Amino acid sequence: MVKVKRTSRHFGRSWLSPGPCGRYCVPGRRMQTRSQISSNTRDSTDNFFHRLPSELLDIILGKLSVLELSVFGMTSKDITNYVVDYISSQKWTNKEIFQNFHHPTYQEQQATIGHYRELGLLFKRCTLLLPTEERLKFIFRRFSQIPCFMLEHCFVQGCLGFACLGSFLQTLIAGWDELECHRVFNFLCNLTDILSKTEVLINNKPGAHYFEEVEIRLFYRKVLLDPWSNRLEFHFWLIELLKPWPMVSQAHLLLFLYGPLLPEVIPQPWHVENVARLLVLCDSHLCYAFLASKALNGHLQEISRLIVYIILVCEKDGYHMNWAVKLVQQVCKVFSSDPEKFLFLQNLENMFAETTRDFFELSVGGNLVEDREIFQTLSILLDSSARFHAKFLHMFLKRPEM
Repeated sequence: MVKVKRTSRHFGRSWLSPGPCGRYCVPGRRMQTRSQISSNTRDSTDNFFHRLPSELLDIILGKLSVLELSVFGMTSKDITNYVVDYISSQKWTNKEIFQNFHHPTYQEQQATIGHYRELGLLFKRCTLLLPTEERLKFIFRRFSQIPCFMLEHCFVQGCLGFACLGSFLQTLIAGWDELECHRVFNFLCNLTDILSKTEVLINNKPGAHYFEEVEIRLFYRKVLLDPWSNRLEFHFWLIELLKPWPMVSQAHLLLFLYGPLLPEVIPQPWHVENVARLLVLCDSHLCYAFLASKALNGHLQEISRLIVYIILVCEKDGYHMNWAVKLVQQVCKVFSSDPEKFLFLQNLENMFAETTRDFFELSVGGNLVEDREIFQTLSILLDSSARFHAKFLHMFLKRPEM
C-alpha cells in the first residue's frame, strides 16, 4: 500500500493563515465587512443591468406598471438613470402620458385622474436628486406637449386635462416647502404666461372676454386650488394667486374664480348688510383700509351707511361693540381738521336716523312674515345704536382732558 505523504501544500492546516481576528483565512483573500459585502452585491446588481442589451432592458421596464417603475427607480442611482432614460422616450410618452381627456365616462374619468396621480409619484421619485428648477424643466418638456394641459390650446367643453394636471402636480409637490412651491408657481406663470392673460381680464368688465374668463377660472381652480383638501395648502395657493394684484383687482379675480358663469349677466350689487358682515369677518386692518380709502375719496354717505350696518351686524351676531367704536375712532383720524371730523360724525348720525326710518316704513308694508322680520331688525338696530353711542360717549369721557 502506497502511503501518500501529507504536505502543507495540499492538506495541512498550514495552508490556512490566521487572520487578524484569530480565524483562519484563505491566503490572498481580504477580510470584508458587511457593508462592503452589501456594496459588492449592489455593484454586481448594477453590473448585471449594464451587461443587458438596451432592447432587453426596455422590455423589462415595459412590463412594469407606473407605480412599479417609481419603486424600481429608487433602488440605486444607476437604476434611476435607466428609468429616466426609459420614460424620456417618445414611445413611453405616447403610451403613458397622452390620454383621452374628452367626454370620458365617470369610471374613465376616475381612472385617468388616478393614473396622473401615479405619474406624479413616478416623476417625483425619478427627479429626487435634481434642483427644483431642473425637475420642473424635465417634467414640463413632456407635459407641455399635451394641448389639454396648456392655455388656449384645447376648446372642448368639459375637458379633463386641467383636472389631470392638478392631480399630477399635487402628488409631485406634496411635502415641498413654501419656497419650492413658490418656485413652482413662478415656473407655471412663465410657462403659460397666465399673469398677462389675467391682467387683460381684470382690466375689462366681467363677461367681456367670456371664453378666456372660463379658461382662466378652470386653470386656476382645477390645477392650483381644487386638488387641495387641506385648508392651509389651499390658502397658500389662493394667496399666491391674489398677491400680485391690488385690492380691486383681487376682488375682480375672485369673481372670475367663484362668480357666476353667465356670459351677459353681471351679478346684482350686494345688500349693504352682507357687505358689512364680510368686512366684520375680515381682520381689522383690512376693514379699516377699505373704509379709510372711501373716506379719503369723499364717500361720506357710503361709509356712514356701511358703519351703521357694521354696528347692526355686531349686535346681531354677538360681536363686541368696542370693536366698532375703535373702528369709527380710527376712521375719524383720517380727516385732518376738526370741521371734517364733525361732518363725518354728522353724516353718521343722520344715517342712523335715515336707516331707522327706512326699516320702520318697511315694517308697515302689509306682508305679515316680512313685517315681523323687518320689525325685529328695527329693534336690533335701535339696540345697537344705543349700545354704540353709550360706548362712544364713554370713550370720550375717559379722555384726560375731560
